[in-house]
Amino acid sequence: MTEKLTLKKLSDELETLRARVLELETELERKLETTLEKAVTRLGARIESRKLPTYGTSTNAEHRQRMIEQEAYLIAERRGFEGGDSAKDWAMAEKLVNDRLMQADSTAKPAARTKRPATKKPRAKAPGLAK
Repeated sequence: MTEKLTLKKLSDELETLRARVLELETELERKLETTLEKAVTRLGARIESRKLPTYGTSTNAEHRQRMIEQEAYLIAERRGFEGGDSAKDWAMAEKLVNDRLMQADSTAKPAARTKRPATKKPRAKAPGLAK
C-alpha cells in the first residue's frame, strides 16, 4: 500500500510539473511574440527611412508624397484624363519630383572646396655642381 501512495504522490507532482511547463511555454511564446513585433516595427521603420530618400532638411516624406500626387494629377489632366495608365503617371511624377528635389538639394549645398595643385619649388643646386 505504501507503494501506491508513493506512485500517487509522484503522479501528482508530475502533473504539477507538466502544468508549470505549459505555463512557462505560454509565457515564453508571449514574450517572443512581443519581441518579434518590436523588431519588425524597428526594421520596418529602417526600411521606410531608406526607401524614401530625404532631400534637404525641409522636405519630409509626407511632403514629397503630396508633391508626387499633385504632379501625377497634372500629368493626367494634361492628357484630358483620357486613356493612359495611372501607374505610369505616378512613376513619371515620382521621377520629376525626385529630379526637382535633387536639383534643389544640390543648389542649396555650398560648392565643395577643391585644393589647388601644389606648386613646385625650385630645387637648390648642390654646392659642388655649379658651373
